[in-house]
Order: sequence, then C-alpha cells, then structure tokens
Amino acid sequence: MILKKVLNTISSNSLLGEYKHIIVACSGGADSVALLHSLIELRDELNITVSAAHFNHLIRGAEAERDEEFVRELCRKYDITFFSGSGDVPAFAKQNAMSMELAARKLRYEFLNGLCEDALIATAHTASDNLETVLFNLVRGTGLDGLCGIPLKRGRFIRPLIDCTREEIEDYCKENGLVFVTDSSNLSDEYTRNRIRHLIVPKLKEINPAVEAAVGRCCKNLREERQSQLCVAERYFETALKNGMLSLEGFDELSCAVAKRVLRMYCDTCSLDAEALHLERLYGICKNGGKCSMPNNLSAVCKDGVLSFETQEKEKDVEFLTEITQENVDFSNCSQKIHNLLLNNSVDCDKIIGKPYFRTRLPGDTFKLRKGSGTKTLKKLFNEFKIPICERKNLPLLCDEKGIIWIYRIGAAGRVSLGHDTKKVIKINVKKQGV
Repeated sequence: MILKKVLNTISSNSLLGEYKHIIVACSGGADSVALLHSLIELRDELNITVSAAHFNHLIRGAEAERDEEFVRELCRKYDITFFSGSGDVPAFAKQNAMSMELAARKLRYEFLNGLCEDALIATAHTASDNLETVLFNLVRGTGLDGLCGIPLKRGRFIRPLIDCTREEIEDYCKENGLVFVTDSSNLSDEYTRNRIRHLIVPKLKEINPAVEAAVGRCCKNLREERQSQLCVAERYFETALKNGMLSLEGFDELSCAVAKRVLRMYCDTCSLDAEALHLERLYGICKNGGKCSMPNNLSAVCKDGVLSFETQEKEKDVEFLTEITQENVDFSNCSQKIHNLLLNNSVDCDKIIGKPYFRTRLPGDTFKLRKGSGTKTLKKLFNEFKIPICERKNLPLLCDEKGIIWIYRIGAAGRVSLGHDTKKVIKINVKKQGV
C-alpha cells in the first residue's frame, strides 16, 4: 500500500522533474525510515539514486548521538551515501528569541538546503503531519495559505509520504521488519504540536476516522483556490510595478484577497517582511489614501494613485525640566474660581505620604486618576490622553512612598487632588527641553 501511494504521489504530481538523485532527510524515526526504505525499493522503477542525511540538534544528549549512529549504520546496511550535520539548537533559540521548535527547523533546513545542488531533498511528512499543521495554523488565526497545509513540493524539498497516514507507516514498518528509533521529545506534551497530536486528533478521529484524508482533500481544494488568486495577482502586479512604486490603477476592481496578495508581492519586492496587520494597514490606505507605519523604520504612502515606501524620520525623545513649589491656598470660599491649570499641575501637600520625588515610568506602573475611576496602566492612560510617543519615555511622574501622585499632561491622582479642605499645595512647573 505504501509503495503504491508513494509512487502515485511522485508520478501524479511530477515531483522528480529532471532530478535523478534524492537525499532522504532521515531522523531515524518510523516515518523517515519507511520513506528511505520505500524509495530504495522504488529506485529502479523511478531511475534514481538514493542517499540519506541526518541532522543532530544537540538537544537530547546521548539519545541524539544514538539516533545519528543509527542512521549511519542504516546507510551502511543499504550501501548508500550518508550526510551528517549538527547545530546547537538551544543556543540558537536563545540568541534569536525563538522557540526550540522553530530554531530546530531553521537549522535543520539550512543544513539540508546546503547539500548537493543536483539532488532533491525528501522529507517524511505524512498526512498525519499535514493534519496537525493545519490545526496548528488554524488555532493561530491563519489565512488561506496556512490552511493549504504542507506543500507537496517547495524548491528542492519534496514530500512523497504526504498521502500516507502515520498508522499506515507503522504497519509498513512491521510488514517489512524495519527497525527505528523513538525521539523521546515526541512523547512530551510540552510542545504544541504534540498536544495537538495526543489530545485533539484522537477526538477528531472519533468523528471521522479518515480525518487525515478529509483534511488532505480540503487542502488540495484550497491550494487550487490560492493558485487562482495568485495568477490574477501576478498579472496585475507585472503591470502595476513601476520604478519601485505600485500603481493602483484598477486596484479597486480586485477582490480583497487578490488585492492583499498584490500588496504582499510588493512588500516582498521591497524586502519587507510584512505580517497580516501590515497588509491590513496597506489595504486601508490604498482604498482611502494616507500614510501608515511599516516594519524596518518605513512608512507606506498612498498618494495620487501610487503606493510607495519611504524611510521614517525618527522622532527625538522629548526631555523635561521640572520643579516644585509650595503655596498656601484657601478654598473655604466656594465662590472662588479655581483655574484648571492650577488643578492639573498641583497636589494637596498634606495628602502626600513621605517625601515627594520625580522619576520616569517603570514597567508595571499604574495610576488612579480620580475618585470613582479605576486603576489603569500608564500605557493605557498615555493612549487615552494621546500623549506623543516621543514624550512617553521621559514624561515626568511625581511620586511619594505609596506610588505615583501626578503625571504631566494628565494630572493628579485622586488621593492627592485639591479640594475645599486643601490648605497647602505643591505646584509643579514643567518645561520641555527637546523636540
């Protein structure tokens, strides 16, 4: 069954092209061992040579060394070429602030991609892996591309087992007496993909035992829809890109999905790694005109029917000079008019706890503006009061032993605000020093 499916997947999708050499990415697990064995069985029929490659992630110590030696011995048994590589995944993940899963994948693919240029790289992704990938992407709120699942082919990478389930692979190994190793990390629910595999997929199989095949058909249909969108987007983009700018003539006639693909193509042309949020911003200004912020310190500008990127001028942080003075105030006469500026820049001296001092914001700072109002983070307050970003870093805060009692441009905390029983006030004077 496996041999028939592998042969059909390769032939019906023209996976080999002009290539005659396939390097199997072999971890030593059941899937990759089955893939290696099946391609060796089919090499005469396919007219190919087969090799194997193993990457040691340096995560599991002696177990990882065992896996590498296992694949090495397997290649000796089959008398095929063996390629090996390694990378310190934990260190790479830490240095680049990424998950272990993502770091492992990046280093592994860099190693595989650096092997013989005249060879295809076959990875042992199965229909079960495809199901898990679609579910993983779905819960993260992916778009159409993420729902298309694992591609049959990407560059030199092919997936001959993509139509085979994990159960079929295990049966194939039993039938052919294939020995394999088990990665202990696959048993832990610490990783998101493992939780999907162990907890969610079994529930789906209670609803439809053939869920892998069902999701595979769905992915195939979605890939066809994506290809249709890409064709329309590419035709538009070829004529719209002029002198590094994107003409928006006819842009309104495109569907939203196609229009965003055009915008992604433009971002890719400008070496801009745009996420869904940025594409939404771009789409908005293309429809209504205007300007929006983009990654890499760029701004997108839509003017006179043309979209372009330009370098943002970095705002300089504004600095402040502050001083406090003490004044006597008599609020006993209710008819006395209290100037708003005095209220906004003064606190009741007798309500201060300890000695007042100035500082700038710290992580986790909160503030309660007045009686009856809730406590809010400074970030939320700054947004509500539309405090310019260039001022926030150095915005002066007056504090006492209990916390913040006054914020420039926002006012005094409720617990120290002026009232009719106020006798002495501290008046705060502020002067901007930078722009």
